[in-house]
Amino acid sequence: MKLCNLSYTHETELESFIATNNMASFQDVLVQVFSGVLEIKKIKKVTKLLKKFLPNVHIIGTTTSGEIQNGKMLEGTITLSFSLFEKTFIKSKLYNFDDAFDVSQIEHDLFTTSTKALIIFSDGLQSDTEPFLKTLHGINPDVSIAGGRAGDNSMFKNTYIFDNQNFSSKGCVLATLNSDELIVNNDYMLNWTTIGKEMLVTKCKNNILYELDGFPIVDVYKKYLGDDVVKNLPASCMSFPLIIKRENIQIARDPIALMDDGALVYAGDFLQGDTVRFSFANIADLTDNIEEYFQELIKYPSEAVYIYSCTARKALLKEKLQDELNLLDSLAPSAGFFTYGEFFQSNKMTELLNVTTTFMILSETNEHTKKKLKKIQHKPYDPIRKALTHLVKVTTSELERLSTHDVLTSLYNRAEYIKIMDKKIKTAQRYQERFGLILIDLDHFKLVNDNYGHNTGDKVLKAVADVLRKNIREDDFVGRWGGEEFIVIANYADANALEKLTKKLQKQMRSISVGPIKKITASFGLTIYNEGDTDEKMFARVDNALYVAKQNGRDRYVLG
Repeated sequence: MKLCNLSYTHETELESFIATNNMASFQDVLVQVFSGVLEIKKIKKVTKLLKKFLPNVHIIGTTTSGEIQNGKMLEGTITLSFSLFEKTFIKSKLYNFDDAFDVSQIEHDLFTTSTKALIIFSDGLQSDTEPFLKTLHGINPDVSIAGGRAGDNSMFKNTYIFDNQNFSSKGCVLATLNSDELIVNNDYMLNWTTIGKEMLVTKCKNNILYELDGFPIVDVYKKYLGDDVVKNLPASCMSFPLIIKRENIQIARDPIALMDDGALVYAGDFLQGDTVRFSFANIADLTDNIEEYFQELIKYPSEAVYIYSCTARKALLKEKLQDELNLLDSLAPSAGFFTYGEFFQSNKMTELLNVTTTFMILSETNEHTKKKLKKIQHKPYDPIRKALTHLVKVTTSELERLSTHDVLTSLYNRAEYIKIMDKKIKTAQRYQERFGLILIDLDHFKLVNDNYGHNTGDKVLKAVADVLRKNIREDDFVGRWGGEEFIVIANYADANALEKLTKKLQKQMRSISVGPIKKITASFGLTIYNEGDTDEKMFARVDNALYVAKQNGRDRYVLG
């Protein structure tokens, strides 16, 4: 495959460009139209010409807040990006989000047994795309999803998506890439550093946020960012997006409107119970690690790169964003647009992101060609500001650790367990995931303190914490519940996996030797998540199972 880009100027140039690149000889051609021109009449003229010169072309188009072409940021153009496929066939269609719309139509119309990727452009202002995205992801979680919400040059009045015939201000246009040989990889760049304490979303409705920690959202911005920021909401706070963390994806949320009742409208949804933190752009992270990231990306075969980057990111980073675009264009010819929200899929979930640069790398061959990173010279970054940014990042990290970790054992503390468990329950309910709990109580620990002193007791607790840390999986959670009790959250575990892990921990703990203490034993309570469980129900079961293990003679486990 190959990617060819053109900024449309007139019919003759377009016809010549299509002929020069011999486009009619390719099996399938997908044209992504990125229009900074907002006049429907002009866009229709271009789409008609595309159908005239390439009768079998698939067109998906969107209005933008800026266009991306071969690593360059453009504005006010009609950028045509031609994907010329040899081993991939395209299916595409536009849908209006009206009463008759049903997502199952998309599965029937566009999905095949060989669908590898799905490109989606939706309107940028009228529809709520997050539930729609999650339903699409459920059709086939192995299909990579990319794209974004239409823009209108940051006027926030009217956005459109279109194909070769139809326009919609409330709908989506999609294309599936279907092939047994197409190789697809996707990722995103954010590099915003969180700052300040976590706050709980206590009142929200979809993308409207009313309260954090029970306080009106405007009062929260006033408290942490000051009176001047509040006077000019929402534009004044774009540099400090809220960050949500879901399944290891950092999701930024920037406000786009202030409502009469004091609520803020954001470019993406919140869930009641989400935890958020303020964040700021860490320029050092954005620029200092470009070479290292490039070395990671060149491991993927690449013949084309689709880029969907946030309008707010462009406004905030300005010329610094050029580093990211050069990085991606160094991999292969690239094209895309600046969005009002980017669509990104990880292995488990699809999310609407903000303030990110998302991208999809495509290739119809597994061959790797030599790549060289394109670099541009920037004015030197203010060293004082850079040092201050680093200071804020490090001190925030240190303060965060103090609030989330037990001082003696360096394991997570009870407060952090409660937060993690709350998120885990929500994730399990949302994605039908299994996980388990293990509650551990050291046998006769009081005798250790009474007979050998608290210093020896502390050494035993540290040794047990070290064993637990080294013998759970990387994505599991282990914390100190209190005193001589510890708690483990074992991800993706059924009863058999939980018992296997417990036996491993038992064996390793029995081998601990601390001074005069030659053997450590413990009692274990186990339980697994059942549909409908709350954190209170699960803890009650695991606590009761631990009690039974102790009553039955200790140094054993009971599954509750």
